[in-house]
Amino acid sequence: MLDDDIATLLSEYEGLEEIKRSPFGVTLAGMLSFDAAPDSHELISDCFEIEVFIPSEYPEKMPLVWDAGARIRGDFEHINSDGSFCLAVPVEERIIFDQSPSLLGFIDNLVVPFLYGYSYWEKNAEMPFDERSHGAKGLLEYYLDLYSSSDKVAVLKGVYGLVKVGYKPHEKCPCGSGRKVLRCHKEQSKAIAKSQYKEKIAAEMYLILDDLTKRSY
Repeated sequence: MLDDDIATLLSEYEGLEEIKRSPFGVTLAGMLSFDAAPDSHELISDCFEIEVFIPSEYPEKMPLVWDAGARIRGDFEHINSDGSFCLAVPVEERIIFDQSPSLLGFIDNLVVPFLYGYSYWEKNAEMPFDERSHGAKGLLEYYLDLYSSSDKVAVLKGVYGLVKVGYKPHEKCPCGSGRKVLRCHKEQSKAIAKSQYKEKIAAEMYLILDDLTKRSY
């Protein structure tokens, strides 16, 4: 299954190749070229040298991607502490991946948009898409958007329950509508409940709550 997934990806992106395989996972590396114009933005053709690590737990656990060519500048904010690309908020990353659950879908729908965003930023000194606020406020904005809600308390309480207790289809939806989650934001809630980043999401809830006690927004 994984070998077929890798073969499909490498046939589409011929600049990539498998360079290492171990009990921990598979590493791909090479040049990733793309032509993209998302959401009617300008067409950008670019090429990045990247490294992709596919963990043995894939697809339950997402691949990680690094800049292998020292192209991305240090003042670009969307890089994780380990140097890997911050492709999206963890829950958002899972939801996007699940729309096309394959390595090719991962590259097309997460990595290429990330690299497009960097290319655009490098050229125009601004990001091509609307950005959320940074820090705890940005995290809160994401979860409120995810549930199409303005009820901060319901969303934070509901998300925390999903990572600590799990998905319960007959519980009330985290959006605060009063409806059962089974008949409301089911897919969003399932994605949170099965996320590989449960501890991180729980920590995000504490971070948001702490920030809300210090300032109102």
